[in-house]
Order: sequence, then structure tokens, then C-alpha cells
Amino acid sequence: MNRFELNISPEFIVPVFMSSIKLILSITLLLLFTACSGSRMVTTHQTETQITVDGSLSDWNIEQSVVDRSDAAHYYAAFDDEYLYLFVDVRSAARNSAMRQSGFIIYLSDNQENRKRAGIAFPSGTFNLLRENPGVYNSFINDEEWSQNPQNRELLEDLQENIFDRIMIIEQSGSDRNRGFINKDQLQVDGIEIASDDGRRLLGIEMRVPLNDASLFNLSSDEIWLGFEIDPPNFRIRNDQDTMNQQRYGGQRRPMQQQRRNNPSNMRHMMGAYEQWFHLNIPVQN
Repeated sequence: MNRFELNISPEFIVPVFMSSIKLILSITLLLLFTACSGSRMVTTHQTETQITVDGSLSDWNIEQSVVDRSDAAHYYAAFDDEYLYLFVDVRSAARNSAMRQSGFIIYLSDNQENRKRAGIAFPSGTFNLLRENPGVYNSFINDEEWSQNPQNRELLEDLQENIFDRIMIIEQSGSDRNRGFINKDQLQVDGIEIASDDGRRLLGIEMRVPLNDASLFNLSSDEIWLGFEIDPPNFRIRNDQDTMNQQRYGGQRRPMQQQRRNNPSNMRHMMGAYEQWFHLNIPVQN
């Protein structure tokens, strides 16, 4: 029986092998780029009726307006000839608590490279309201014993009552982040309305923003980047236990479990640090 033999020379194998490697690398880079892009395009629903901003979904076409759904929250967006409407329906007790403590920042921008230029924190967050007194806030993030003081605990309880009345405005230029505080009704001067339903156990946040270049967000394009962030404090607490541990281990590194517990990034994670972006397609009417 004749046997068929396929003879492939090394000169052929090497180019084919290199081409396969290049193809695999190209696919891998494409997947990495897609995974790291951080936002996905969402075609926004156009509503034919004006939505009343009262912290309720009663005026919304929920199925048509959904942007994203997760175990922590559902996000909705819609627009008409004048406004962009947003709704955040919180579904997780942990997310709800993190928002009340550290605030919930909403970013809107038509510039991807500068998409954190302006944001509104609503609720502003109990910890953020401490920033209105820089000395108190500095003690809060540096002194481990601060929260043990009954007067300080009472202060936090009092501030908790104001997280929906005092709005934190974030403006960022480069690496510099500036924060200021205004009363909620002052937003209306800029054409922005925001509300929450006080009767809900978990937060429902509703917002209306003008689709023009006259407001804080300066929205004049049909492509808008929408971002949500919970930004807990960066605690810089160094307590006596840290010093004792350094002495105990002769200045060497502490056990991994303790390092993880005291690591600032781990603390922020445990406090609900969160950031998510969406790329909205909105045919703005000029």
C-alpha cells in the first residue's frame, strides 16, 4: 500500500508559527482593551412624557429605560427634548449603607478624557459632611480614638440627618479634586433637580439634568459618559498596636493577615468603594 507523506519544510513552519502567535497576541490585546475600557454604549430611551423628579419610578417606562441591573442596584436613564433623567434603584443593604456614609457621586460629561471634571454627591454622605470643618475631618481620618468620643458619635448622628439637604459638588482639574457644599435647592438655579423617596428602606435616587451647555455638566453632545462612585475616606490611622507589632517583629513585616486588615485599600473596599461607567447615546435636540 502506498503511504501518503506530507513533507513540510522548516522554512514553512516558522512563518506559520509566528503568524499564529501574532494572531493570538492581537486577540488577547483586543480582549484586554475591551475589558479595561470601563464603559459600554447604551442607547438611551426617549420619553414622550415629562418625568416628575420625586424619587419614584412611577413615571418611568422601566423596561425601555434600563441601563444596567445588578444585585446591588438597578440603573435607568431616559431623555426628552430638554433633559436627561436618571434613576438609581438601590437593591443592597450594604450599598445603601455605603452611600449614606461615604456619599454617592454622579458624574456626567461629554468628554471621555475629562469625564470626572464635575460630579454631584447625593446623598452627600455623613463622612463627607465632616469636610466642612477641615480640622474635625483631619482628626476623623487620623485619630483611631475619634469615634470613641460620645460627642463625635453624636455629631455623626446629627450629620446623618443632613445628607439629603446638603449637596457635595466635586470639580476636578488634573489630579486636584475640589469639594464644595450647597443646599439642595441651589441646584435648581442651574436647572438640575434631584430627589429621593424618604419612605423607602433602600435608597431610590432620581435626577434631572438640562441637555445644554449652561449647567454644571455642560452637556452639548449626543454621547455622554455617565459615572457612579462611592469614595470612602482614606484613613491614615497609625495606632499603638502598629508600633507594638513593629517592635514585636523586629521592624520586619507583620503577618499577612494583619497587613491586609490595616491596608488602606482593603479598608476602602470593606467600606463599599465602588466606581462604574456607562456610555450613553443621546440624540440631543439642538
